[in-house]
Amino acid sequence: MTETYNKPVALDKIDYVIWGTGNPGWGDPRNVCTRIFSKHIVWLCHKKPMSASEIAEELNVPTVYVEEELEFLRKGENGKYGLLRRLDNGKYALNFILLDKDVFEKANAIYTAQLPKICEIISNYIEEHKAEYLAFPYLNKKVDMNLILWQQVFNIADAFSYCVGRALEKNHFANIEKTEREFSVFGYVDNGKYYGVGWDGVKATNVCGFSEIRLDNIYITRIKKHFSCGLNVADEPKIQLALRAIDGLDINSLPEREKEHTAKAIECGYLYRDGDMLYTKVLVSTLSDNSRLFDISNALQNGYFDADAEIVAEKVAALIKKSVPDYLLGEWRLANNLASMPILDAVVECLIEKGVLTPPEDGIGAEGCWMSVEK
Repeated sequence: MTETYNKPVALDKIDYVIWGTGNPGWGDPRNVCTRIFSKHIVWLCHKKPMSASEIAEELNVPTVYVEEELEFLRKGENGKYGLLRRLDNGKYALNFILLDKDVFEKANAIYTAQLPKICEIISNYIEEHKAEYLAFPYLNKKVDMNLILWQQVFNIADAFSYCVGRALEKNHFANIEKTEREFSVFGYVDNGKYYGVGWDGVKATNVCGFSEIRLDNIYITRIKKHFSCGLNVADEPKIQLALRAIDGLDINSLPEREKEHTAKAIECGYLYRDGDMLYTKVLVSTLSDNSRLFDISNALQNGYFDADAEIVAEKVAALIKKSVPDYLLGEWRLANNLASMPILDAVVECLIEKGVLTPPEDGIGAEGCWMSVEK
């Protein structure tokens, strides 16, 4: 029987917020899911496993088009990892953690209900360990607590969700084997809330008298990104000036062509001027000290949140087991990442309200950016 299609195909817009973790160079399946048609197929297979003919009937398109798209979505970018998987019965099912709007918001609410306790514990901890933070051997001429806390804020805010993850692994998913791959994606149906956070780092060798350097910067609602992972330090005069100014750099020694770069480096927070001298404003430490850079903040994972973390873990585990297919339970950690997404911004806002943190004007400054160097 010949298939006939009398209705024009008019698909409603549907969007997802999909995050990735690991090495995207191995193969990022998001890159083959950019069309509305693809997104609708993913959505239908998310609701239940479906065959090509069932999807074609639902979307009112020829089956051959659906079959082709299903294979694109199954193979992904590298032929090994796609957003869909083919089941033994020939139907296609979701191959990554994708939460509905209501499930995502319920998961978020489980975490945010604990925010008052989390923020109180964190602010008290920071005050109690202020001297230890300031005693770290930074190479800068001067440091201040605000810059240190912006450097540490990811680890500080992540301590609670780390404890929840530990409780989930021990008490709720102990018998579930972890899914291992070089890159994984996870997401939720777009609900108008986007937690645009990230931490990008780059390495370079033989720059400005240093045998090796590492640059890091975070970006969240209050902090704009200075650079991305693909940065080439050899093409960044502002960063080179920051490296040269660690021990001080006489501004009068600079040729005229570097004066403009200097002004921009000061404006974006890499440098500050003290008389005729330039000094590095972003925090600087040695690479050999990197292994202990976050020790003080990471100690929040030990004994400060255990009881409250188990309360959250029990509720999150129940929601995951109800909302995620059994064959995807090996990726429960990614579902927990989605549940905890509001925490970082919320903790930052709380610390700002308490006067513990001060954000940079217009989101760009030395805050949340740092360097590690080795001669």
